[in-house]
Amino acid sequence: MTHSYVIRAHLSHAKETATSNIRRASKADLPEIVRIHERAFCQHFLSRMGSDFLIRYYELVLTYHQGIALIGETGGLINGFVCGFVDPSEFYRLMRRRGHTFAVPAACALLRHPSLLTGMARGIRRIREAASHSPTQSCELSSIAVAPEVGHTGLGATLAQAFLAQAWSMNATIVRLYTDVNGNDVANAFYRKIGFREYRTFLQHKGRWMSEYVIARLGGTSVFEPHYE
Repeated sequence: MTHSYVIRAHLSHAKETATSNIRRASKADLPEIVRIHERAFCQHFLSRMGSDFLIRYYELVLTYHQGIALIGETGGLINGFVCGFVDPSEFYRLMRRRGHTFAVPAACALLRHPSLLTGMARGIRRIREAASHSPTQSCELSSIAVAPEVGHTGLGATLAQAFLAQAWSMNATIVRLYTDVNGNDVANAFYRKIGFREYRTFLQHKGRWMSEYVIARLGGTSVFEPHYE
């Protein structure tokens, strides 16, 4: 049976209070997910790969049987999302098998920005390495973003809590995420505030240090219990 995963949260911004619904994303939501991604991460590598590439990536998360993709909407407008997947190795193996679906948007991106070639090579290497090992009961939170106009309403924290609840309900024992160390103080503070702890820092490539954050499922149960309607 397919259920609609919904969390109702009251989000305060200035003197206004709105009710936001958190629900599972569908294929029809992909253009809005990509729009928010591009606004939030306009200078990042994946955004430079273009909207067609991003749509294929997020569509893969939706079709992966252990994928998690949730959106936040207020008044029918999508203004945030979070996504990731349980058993990251299996997801990245699927991504390798579906590599042909990314070929055309990747080629178009390379024609627009030849400088992306080095980043593409790194991405392929990372996918190959990630596909080779990771505990089956681990989960990766790969993306979380909200529209700038709702950046201080608490929607990001609500999305993260909903993601954790879903991961725990799928028997994940730990959730991991990766983010930049430098020039990223707001994001790092956000992850610590919602309960993640910094597990390690590592050099992804020359000049780019990354932090790996983790949060474990406590006592075999989740603090945030999913509610279905």
